[in-house]
Amino acid sequence: MIYTAVFQDKDGHYHFETHVATHDRRVAWREVYKKRSNTDACLVMLIDGQANVRTHEDIVDINEQ
Repeated sequence: MIYTAVFQDKDGHYHFETHVATHDRRVAWREVYKKRSNTDACLVMLIDGQANVRTHEDIVDINEQ
């Protein structure tokens, strides 16, 4: 099954990865966590399927505010 993983690093920044893991979500969580590209990041969300995830910073020009 394909998952979109949301990770947060020690500076509070989010990054997103797509991984293939088992259908069992408890096992998938551990599998995806072990495969993460940044070993200092924390897995905070696991989304079924491949998703295009955008944060506020990706969408809104911070200088506009």
